[in-house]
Amino acid sequence: MIQPYKGKALSRLKRAKGQIDGIIKMVEEEKYCADILTQVLALQGSIKGVAPLILESHLNTCGAEHLGSNNPGKKEKFIKEIVRVCGLSGR
Repeated sequence: MIQPYKGKALSRLKRAKGQIDGIIKMVEEEKYCADILTQVLALQGSIKGVAPLILESHLNTCGAEHLGSNNPGKKEKFIKEIVRVCGLSGR
């Protein structure tokens, strides 16, 4: 990954890691379920923000290389890869 995407992704992932630790502690301490759920939903938001950063970095590096290639097979393979990966986000 390239900067600034790498730094932003790492920051979000580290924050998510802290959120997970906090959620685990809340469950262990039998905190109020709605409070735990609020933290789980916040975690989901943090994680969702990482994928676009990684995708953008990928498109700026590998994408530029593959799409700029004179090899049609290489271009097609890359495009199918992006379509497949983006399809995973709907799950």
